[in-house]
Amino acid sequence: MGKILTMPFDGSRESVIATSAPQDVSREDAATFDVLRKMREDILCCVLKPDQRLRFGELRQRYGTSVGTLREALSHLVSEGLARTEAGRGFQVAPISLADFLDLSELRVYLETRTLADAIRHGTDAWEAEIVSSHFLLSKLAAPRQDDPVSVKREWGKRHKRFHDSLVATCTSPWSLHFRSELFDQARRYHWLTMIHARSRRRNEHLELRDAVLARDVDVACGLIERHIRTTVEQAASEVPGLTMDARAPRGEKRGKK
Repeated sequence: MGKILTMPFDGSRESVIATSAPQDVSREDAATFDVLRKMREDILCCVLKPDQRLRFGELRQRYGTSVGTLREALSHLVSEGLARTEAGRGFQVAPISLADFLDLSELRVYLETRTLADAIRHGTDAWEAEIVSSHFLLSKLAAPRQDDPVSVKREWGKRHKRFHDSLVATCTSPWSLHFRSELFDQARRYHWLTMIHARSRRRNEHLELRDAVLARDVDVACGLIERHIRTTVEQAASEVPGLTMDARAPRGEKRGKK
């Protein structure tokens, strides 16, 4: 059983919760995890594109590391569902499809609303301060565009994740937080593609969400996060080139149905 250090939202010290929920390796200092973080972010920001072959020669040049370190990092990415591997064919970035996005978005609605409701009920002053701070930092950056430098994409992605993570940080269920985080990251590729192909900019949904959470209005906040997720799906379905239903549609979906 592992232990998760939660953020110090009691205003004094970090709380330690014993749990068997998977370890978050994103804070580890070893070289493998540094490469993993960079590759992971490049996949989530679509710098490494869906279905792209991940060739060791190119990866060594890009990340300046050994084949052994790359192989270990890629194994982590496979276990997270962000990469695929086949015997004798190497590695490639995981594919995307509208069916997949619909499936994970339904689960996101379920978990995001529940973790957010629990977080609001257990929120503290320090939790509110982190929400305000993370929203301020996110609002200082314009949404990146397709031709922006990788560094700009990574920084916006980091701030965007920090804001959404801050909203649910006082949720009392480590397992709910784990699965919610996994689904959030899986959705980031779709969100990114939607953002760079968007024909119009959406209103400031993050500001509305921040204000509802700070007001401790569970119903309004949960309604806003659900709409935030579903609107992205609708926009992706209509605006992202090549994002179509496929044979992996969830049970009950008709193949090719729009």
